[in-house]
Amino acid sequence: MNELIRQFLDLLQTRVITLGEEPVKVIQVVWLIATLAVTLTIAGFLRRWFRRLFGKLGMPQNLKDRLLALLFLVTLIFGVGLAFRFAGISTGFFGKLFDYPLTDLFQPPRKSEETEAAGDVAKLTLARLFYGFVIVFGMFILSKYVQWVLRRQVLQAFHIAEHTQFILLRFLHFSLIIVGVIISLSTVGVSFTSLALIFGGLSIGVGFGLQNIASNLIAGFILIFERPIKIGDLVEIMDVNIFGRVGSINLRSTVIIALDEKEIIVPNSQLITESVHNLTHDNLWFRLRIQVGVSYSSDVETVKKALLEVAHAHPDIIKEPNPEIPNITAPFIRFTDFGNSSLNFELLAWIPDCFQRFDIASDLHFMIWEKFKEYNIKIPFPQRDVHFYPTDTERQSGG
Repeated sequence: MNELIRQFLDLLQTRVITLGEEPVKVIQVVWLIATLAVTLTIAGFLRRWFRRLFGKLGMPQNLKDRLLALLFLVTLIFGVGLAFRFAGISTGFFGKLFDYPLTDLFQPPRKSEETEAAGDVAKLTLARLFYGFVIVFGMFILSKYVQWVLRRQVLQAFHIAEHTQFILLRFLHFSLIIVGVIISLSTVGVSFTSLALIFGGLSIGVGFGLQNIASNLIAGFILIFERPIKIGDLVEIMDVNIFGRVGSINLRSTVIIALDEKEIIVPNSQLITESVHNLTHDNLWFRLRIQVGVSYSSDVETVKKALLEVAHAHPDIIKEPNPEIPNITAPFIRFTDFGNSSLNFELLAWIPDCFQRFDIASDLHFMIWEKFKEYNIKIPFPQRDVHFYPTDTERQSGG
């Protein structure tokens, strides 16, 4: 038995391969494989845990898939590095590659004295870039989680308005991302003094090319803090014929969800400079205008009576004015004009929810059609009489 154990220990010390000048033994390979197996197990567990977390945070599916892929890649890279370190295997070329100063690629060869003098300065390497990316990535996930906790545990408990919640959470998100970027740059070894000089020089030239982006960012702050529109408002941009509900207000653009559930991305500057009709700025009241034309042979009082009966028959129409709600009137009829082939009327009625305006208008059209048939009121269509006059030649030949 002792001889078997001794042979097994000798097997573990057997050299398998040589990387550089250091031999790799069997026991090191075993440690490497075991550590990689543990890493893959941890990566799978983290993937499942973060998938559930991202589902609770309500992230879009495409963003969720990308974050999970990045998380798995980061975990795998960390695991490979730890596996080589635990196994005591020299990474050789790859270690030198990750620790090679990238700034040396753009500088001429230096003397040994200069190299020693610059040895204490933090150098930009692939390893530092990877650590910086991990910090920003982790801060992004932390931001999403903190937003979810605050929304569920704090903001909703205080019954804070949805738009105010959006502002607070958006401000928190950008603050955490900025902190993560600053920590990442410090980890990478970037000098903030030189960074300020570089951005100062680029700001003049880049500023001319980023005028539209800058105007959209400023307009975004105006929309967020002045609040001419809020999340959930029903808006109509008159000049470009965009109508829908405000889904989100970002720094650069605003997402408007159309009636067919398509998302329309509108630059914020367009919402500031152009005419925007906000149907729900103060309340949800809306006045419908139903236009209809009848034949000239119709009795106008009967038409008025029929339209009022339709308005009072619909359950969502406000029948009587409410003193507590100014400018809300009972349904009434306007005789608008004498058309080419019809007498034109307009039914005006208030409804309590502007989001239902298209459905209620459709109901009224059906009801008007049935009511007109009941009262034998005709809806005309344009007609033209064409008269043919004979020419002189036709008269002579006819005569």
